[in-house]
Order: sequence, then structure tokens, then C-alpha cells
Amino acid sequence: MSAVKSWQLRKIIDEHSCSRDFNVKLMSAKWLSKKMENTVRENPHMKVMNIHDKVSRKWNVCISRNMAFKVKAIAKDVVDGSFTEQYRRINDYAHELLRGNLGSTIKVKVENIDGEVIFSRFYACLKACKNSFAACRPIIGVDGCFLKGKYGGELLTTVGRDGNDQILLIAYTIVEVENKDSWRWFLELLIDDLGGDAIGASCTFILYQ
Repeated sequence: MSAVKSWQLRKIIDEHSCSRDFNVKLMSAKWLSKKMENTVRENPHMKVMNIHDKVSRKWNVCISRNMAFKVKAIAKDVVDGSFTEQYRRINDYAHELLRGNLGSTIKVKVENIDGEVIFSRFYACLKACKNSFAACRPIIGVDGCFLKGKYGGELLTTVGRDGNDQILLIAYTIVEVENKDSWRWFLELLIDDLGGDAIGASCTFILYQ
């Protein structure tokens, strides 16, 4: 209708023969992650396929398993905090431990790789734990376990047992891998904190299996 510069519907065909496409490229992982934040917050252990199924039911759109994984990862970073940002604040964590526990020993080891500072190891022995070990039996239990976060690593711990058979955490460390070098680094710092070689020689070390 050129006279009034508008369109007028003359005929409508209500039967469609075209195929339906469930892959919508405009639906990005970033957009979906914002829509899924509350779901991930309420159920942080939900599986990737649950996200896939929910998107399919709610928006009638099919997404790949890889995209569902990205959606969950981005949403968890917003809900729980980014691993990368938390590692960048490792020095703040160390200073806060020293501020709240005067006399503690905190060590942060980093490596310089191509001009970039990379976290390597972390050691902590709180002052109260040092003092309490004087009332413990001369037996130190050592053990390690895997860290299942994004960047992996190992958590190594040492514990003592007092006269009431109560377990006391003496010190802990985070290392890149459990081997002879990381254990030596950990135990040398521990023995220095407990009083030196004389104390270390008088104690029995037990490795839990």
C-alpha cells in the first residue's frame, strides 16, 4: 500500500513445511550462564547433562555437551568466585593469617615463568599450633591428599596427638606434586618451627596409608 506507506496482510498460509532448527547460534554460553546462576547456586553439584536438559525444556534449544560445561563453569565462577582471582590474592591471605595469628610462620613460594609470577607452594604453621605441640606426644603423623580444584596440586598435613588422644593440626602446605622434594621442603620448615633438629630427632614420624 504505497499510498499510506504501510503493509496489509492479504493472505496467510498457516501450514509450515520447513524443518525446525534447534541450534540457535545467538544463544551464547555467557548469556546462558547468567540465566543459570540461581540454578547453580541452589544446586552446585548438578551435572552437565542436567543443564543440557533444562535448556532444552525451557527454551526448546539444543546445546552441545561442551557448551553446557562452559555454562556451568562460568556460572560457578560467579557464584563461588574465580579460581584465578583467588590465587591472585594468595598474598592477601598470607598477610591476614599473620595479622590474626602473631608469631605464625607463613611461606609463599612462587616461580617466575616468562615474566609471569606463578604460584607454586604455600606453607602455614599457626602460633597456637606451635605452642600446643609442646603438650603433645612425640609422635607426628604426616599425610597428603589430592586437591580436586581447577589447578590440582597436593595438600600435605602434619598432626600430633595430646594426652587426651585429641588430634592437633600442626602445619599444612599446598604443593604442586607430592614427591621427595616437596616433602623435604615441608618437613624442614616444620622442624624449624618446632624447635630445630633436636626436637625433630626426638619425634617419631608416621606416614598414614
